[in-house]
Amino acid sequence: MSNDINDYFKITGNDIVIKVKIVPGSSKNKILGVHNDAIKITITAPPIEGKANKKCIAYLAKYFDVAKSKIEIISGQTSKNKLIKIYDISQKEFLDKIEKIS
Repeated sequence: MSNDINDYFKITGNDIVIKVKIVPGSSKNKILGVHNDAIKITITAPPIEGKANKKCIAYLAKYFDVAKSKIEIISGQTSKNKLIKIYDISQKEFLDKIEKIS
């Protein structure tokens, strides 16, 4: 299996990096799908003092069924466009979840 499976995520061992575009201050937390090579996610929290980042991590942890401590924003802390790393996730579980939104 190739490491560069798609333009919006990369698998390296048991870790996965995904490109995400956050839309903070939305009416509900929801993955809208893939838009412009990133997973577009609406988040209810406002983009103030890291609240949207925390909500995004919590939402992704619940969606991918991993601990919040296994998710890290590795770039884009103050941007709507982010790179998020999920540590120690099964490729099969990740791909099963990704197929539902692609």
